Amino acid sequence: MPLVTKKPCIDICEFDRKDQCKACGRTREEKKVWKQMSAEEKDAVWRRVLGSHGVGKGKEARALRALYDKAVKKAIRKEEERRRETD
Repeated sequence: MPLVTKKPCIDICEFDRKDQCKACGRTREEKKVWKQMSAEEKDAVWRRVLGSHGVGKGKEARALRALYDKAVKKAIRKEEERRRETD
């Protein structure tokens, strides 16, 4: 599976006492440095937040999973296009 680097923001920014977004699960620091993170670091954040905030039947969890699925499909399409261009 390709690395997912699109940010997991679902436009509901509200932080808890641990400075973690209640919707997407990223910390304030992760949100701040997202653009500077490597693809591997971004993918690792995604995997963590899916495990903590992407479970269950709630609206935010469903939105987070849908955003991830969309990002995976886009990454796969880009990878396939890249392969076609190099063949």
